[in-house]
Amino acid sequence: MSDTVDVVIVGFGPAGEMLASLLGQRGHRIVVCERFPEPYGLPRMSTLDGEVARLLQHAADPAEALAESLPMRTVEIWGSDGEQKGRFDWDYKRGGHWSHLTLHQPNIEAAMERRIATLPNVEVRWGMSVVGLRAEGEGYAVTTSTGDTVTARYVVGMDGASGFVRDAVGIDVEVIHRHHDRWILTDYDVLQPLPHDLENRCYFDLDFDQPYFWGPNGAGRVRSDVRMLPGEDEEVEAAEERGLEFLERRVGIPRECVRQTRRKLYTFRSQIVGAMRKGNVFIGGDSAHAMTPYMAQGACTAMRDAANLAWKLDLVLRGLARDALLDTYEAERLSHARFFVEGSLAAYKMVNPATPEEAAARDGYLAATGGDVTPPIPPLRNGVQHRAADGEYGDQAGEVAIQGVVRIGEREGLLDDLVGYGFQLISTLPLEDVLGAARLARLAQLGVQVLHLGDGGVVDVEGILRDYLAEHGATTLLSRPDVYLFGLAAGADDSLALVDDLLAQIPAPAPVPA
Repeated sequence: MSDTVDVVIVGFGPAGEMLASLLGQRGHRIVVCERFPEPYGLPRMSTLDGEVARLLQHAADPAEALAESLPMRTVEIWGSDGEQKGRFDWDYKRGGHWSHLTLHQPNIEAAMERRIATLPNVEVRWGMSVVGLRAEGEGYAVTTSTGDTVTARYVVGMDGASGFVRDAVGIDVEVIHRHHDRWILTDYDVLQPLPHDLENRCYFDLDFDQPYFWGPNGAGRVRSDVRMLPGEDEEVEAAEERGLEFLERRVGIPRECVRQTRRKLYTFRSQIVGAMRKGNVFIGGDSAHAMTPYMAQGACTAMRDAANLAWKLDLVLRGLARDALLDTYEAERLSHARFFVEGSLAAYKMVNPATPEEAAARDGYLAATGGDVTPPIPPLRNGVQHRAADGEYGDQAGEVAIQGVVRIGEREGLLDDLVGYGFQLISTLPLEDVLGAARLARLAQLGVQVLHLGDGGVVDVEGILRDYLAEHGATTLLSRPDVYLFGLAAGADDSLALVDDLLAQIPAPAPVPA
């Protein structure tokens, strides 16, 4: 069987689902090939950040996606001497949601899958591996394990660290660190209240001989992640009994309080590709960057890739932007992903020092700094961000955009729930009066919503938007569909310059000669 579509997505994990949902809702014809016959159904990631929670407002029903999620406000750090050395402070919001949420991953995937199932233009082919990929005309022919061929203008590989699509087009992988130690991840359902509030606490025990992580996995679920000791037998350690013994001996939880749902041995990867685009083939997620779990950003980084690519592919497929816009996907995402790969590796090395002396020095450093050594997430760069006349990036350009509770007419809720997906141009000034017909027409083409913050427009219920603008001396903000801020402006003239910069960075395609 042969078919022709706009995009073939290979892999239907969180990144593939995010891309299929966002693109599919824009009307594009999508085929997804997933090698497994059905959804996995068990959690892998246990933490989501506020930025990605905001994306789920558009990719799924957010109430379904975030069901059983809990805010993770602190992470305790305990040293090799058994004393607490400090904590990470995550008690703030990002993109309108708690900066970190602990959750049950199958809820997120099922919510996106339900949204996708309502889209007749998206077909998910379960149990179908991709075994061939070749250029054909302006697109690619994708051959599947069932002998079918799908021709698409664009192909996106979200197919995991093994990365068939990546390897098929010859994209190189840089292995930043080769990991040889093995870890055992165990998930539990909570049957009875746990001692010491352990169903809600999150911590690292940095014991030199055998460090481990403990934390919630959404409401009513908990997880441990333990390094195997040298010489331990993998088959023996994988047994359920060994997990329950560890729970009682090290964590202090009676076995009757929990039910074990998964116990898995694995090895970390720290690697990143040299490119995320080759022709009309793109890669993202673990295929492009694999990292240790210590910054809780693996799946989040993958879904950022999907959201970044989705709005750019949408504009190009609809003939509203030039193909060159797609080059900004790699330019923005590759350096951003590298920060998380290298940052999570640094955290891994902190957890796993080579000698007891290094562990003692680490503990001293953590105690002196309060333990919060997580670096701030950098802004996006090298792509669609506002630049001033001197070429410098504008204030807050590339940061995650602010979101608060607003009221529009009789409706009240989070901003994105009320205004939907797309660019947002929000101002305390009546910009529609000064933008002019030509600008307004092009903004409408691009799906930019022009919102007046004030009487007769958007009512800022919590004052979050007004406070943010006041803090930065701005009257206007312009954000992108992937919830990153294009830039800020102060006053009518600067606001026009802000809009003109966006339109210059996303020029309309040249007319086709008659």
